[in-house]
Amino acid sequence: MKIAFTKFITKESIFILNGTTKYEVLNALITAAAKQTKLSRDTIMRLAWHREKMMTTGVGFSLALPHIRINDIPEPVILVGICKNPIEDYESQDEQPIRVIVFIVAPDQNQELYLQLLGSISRKLRHPEVIRELLDNITRPSKILRLLKQRNGIPDNKNNQ
Repeated sequence: MKIAFTKFITKESIFILNGTTKYEVLNALITAAAKQTKLSRDTIMRLAWHREKMMTTGVGFSLALPHIRINDIPEPVILVGICKNPIEDYESQDEQPIRVIVFIVAPDQNQELYLQLLGSISRKLRHPEVIRELLDNITRPSKILRLLKQRNGIPDNKNNQ
């Protein structure tokens, strides 16, 4: 059975990011992840930047998927950052600015779950219209959560009241 990343997000998982650089927006999400996981901020910071140095997590289509695995948590913590400003220096694979960042902190012992989460995020957010809909609702975290939890991944216009 495939697991959708939306199983692990709540309204408290949605962040509106004011930063203008990759460092600023990742730093904000790392701080939030440390609070939610109750893990050391330094550990999360070290792992996140180590992963980022191996290869950019800017996957394209305005989306970044920074992700780390760590032993000390029972289940994944997933944070969704919507950037008020385009993040020009993210070094995305398609060289376009990043606007949506989904940060995953996952248990190290469950590789299959980790891969399913990455696939679920990619399937849901690879559509430009989904990204546009999230950005259009940047002041409404509850609406962003509803959009992310929609079943088919592409917004249904009749539910956009």
